[in-house]
Amino acid sequence: MHDRPPVLEVLDLRTAFPTARGMLQAVDGVSFRLEQGRTLAIVGESGSGKSVLSRSILGLLPRNAETGPEGRVVLNGNDLTRLPERSMRKLRGRQAAIVFQDPMTSLNPTMTIGSQIVEVLIFHMGMTKATARCRAIELLATVGMPQPATRVDQYPHQLSGGMRQRVAIAIAIACEPSLLIADEPTTALDVTVQAEILDLLQRQVRERQMSMILITHDMGIVAARADEVAVMYAGRIVERAPVRDLFHQTRMPYTSALLASIPQIDGGRRGRLEAIGGRPPDLVDPPSGCSFRPRCRFASDKCDMTAPPLAGTGQHHFACWHPL
Repeated sequence: MHDRPPVLEVLDLRTAFPTARGMLQAVDGVSFRLEQGRTLAIVGESGSGKSVLSRSILGLLPRNAETGPEGRVVLNGNDLTRLPERSMRKLRGRQAAIVFQDPMTSLNPTMTIGSQIVEVLIFHMGMTKATARCRAIELLATVGMPQPATRVDQYPHQLSGGMRQRVAIAIAIACEPSLLIADEPTTALDVTVQAEILDLLQRQVRERQMSMILITHDMGIVAARADEVAVMYAGRIVERAPVRDLFHQTRMPYTSALLASIPQIDGGRRGRLEAIGGRPPDLVDPPSGCSFRPRCRFASDKCDMTAPPLAGTGQHHFACWHPL
């Protein structure tokens, strides 16, 4: 299975933030590996630690964040946790790029979209301004931007949300990175545009043989667009499997509850949408044992005492004392 080294290997990653009530453990010992050309979807409710995980991988954390000394993020053989910030700046964009939920957070409102792509190409690829401008127009065409030669001189506020997200993707793929992280890339867009953007990302990954981490709270997006799924809850991965296995043989009660909350279109039967009872745990003062225990109908005394490890057979791993 693993005859060549993975593009990305994350080992025991931990990220915490100080709060008035104590340390908030947002990412709590996450490990996974991602092969070339594969898409890993990371799913979970809001607050499960998905976005903090993506920022932890690329070192895009606020100053007050505390990362565990044992954590490792190895990208193409380089341990990013040991790199100085100057080296990380060179690596971001060149080897790894991120597309955020709201493109306005990553686009500069005072610069034309063309000049923002040109800036990346000059900094990372050493292109001349003229060559970079031609490449910027090509990239805009690649991401499906209508009239790219005209749009290149427009500002972000002159574009729709979907077009701005296409620009963000153009910037992300400009230097052909080996890893692309898409952090809830369609949340701010309407449904028809969502599908277009997801198709675009999928196509780019396939054509460029990139590896992608797709972060989402929507299990429906995952089925057709990922190779593997990691389900996060309270800062930990609680189930991880190839997509087909996860959908056909869910083992973790939390994953099952997430799947049950996907709206189904099946003829005349008016089924009720399942909601997950209770609330996500307080990450400053988490419950003892399994963090899902207070919301789980299968919980026992053992779940109260000891947190289950992520274990399993083959490619399907789950953290549960009472798997389904």
